[in-house]
Amino acid sequence: MLKTYSLTTDTLLVSSESDIKNSSVVYVYGDEREYIESFEHKYDLKIGNILTFDDQVAYDTMIDRNDEKNFLVSFLFPKIHEGGHLDNLTTSVVFLVFKNKLIIFTNQKLNSISELLSNMVLRDINNFTEEVLLKIMQKDFYAMLNDLRGIKEKIDDLDSKISTSGPLRPTFGDLLTLQKYMIALSSTYKANHKELDFIKKNFTTIDDIDFSTKKIIDDLYDTSDTMDRIILGYSQYLDNLENMINNMISYQLNMIMKTLTEISIILTIPAIIFGFWGINVDVPFEKSSYGFFAVLIISVILSLICWFWLRRKKY
Repeated sequence: MLKTYSLTTDTLLVSSESDIKNSSVVYVYGDEREYIESFEHKYDLKIGNILTFDDQVAYDTMIDRNDEKNFLVSFLFPKIHEGGHLDNLTTSVVFLVFKNKLIIFTNQKLNSISELLSNMVLRDINNFTEEVLLKIMQKDFYAMLNDLRGIKEKIDDLDSKISTSGPLRPTFGDLLTLQKYMIALSSTYKANHKELDFIKKNFTTIDDIDFSTKKIIDDLYDTSDTMDRIILGYSQYLDNLENMINNMISYQLNMIMKTLTEISIILTIPAIIFGFWGINVDVPFEKSSYGFFAVLIISVILSLICWFWLRRKKY
């Protein structure tokens, strides 16, 4: 699918899809192989591969026939899915930045991009492609930050489950899923940071770029650093939860072994007593009609004394 936008004075307006050549911004999503391949052949790019393998960013400088410098920039947009599955966790967003045209590619439609482009008011008309790209990244980075903060609720729920129910099997599954999230998101943010460095290096050297556009770059860095700090804090907290679960399991295992040991010691006492009274020599109560009950009572009393002693013993 294609959505096109034209720059009118200082505002982007939705335009006819048939007028792609005169459009200022083109958003391409879904199965548009023919359109993508035309740019791949023209500029010797691998846009399809970048969109397919959504685990890396790409950035490059292109020089056209008029010696104009153009850019290929992509970043990864992670989305936390409901249900805990990690399939298609990230979506690659690819930008082709020309002097007077911006083309955006995604495999699936991102409503945040189309909503932002509609009636977008621009301040830096001379470099509107750079401003549009940065504003899209800014909005997506804010969405990423909000999603990341939402994981705290999942961590709190996991903490509550551990406190109330102990280390059950579902708890391990939730912990493993969250740890996978942290690993995937951490690698995604690191990749996006490299792309930010490329943008800062090339965009801030433009002579007539507006100051507000540079401020957006600084804001993107601040947001990226905030996400890195949150990821680090969440990862450390999950590691502590894992250690706590392991300690709880060890404690439960120790208590089970302690109980089994106490039972073994208690059962050893009547076994020894019955063994003594079973030897083929004269023993007390041998000729008494109540001898069996006497031996049994003695065994029970000694076993109870041993049990009380073990329960009072702190070890």
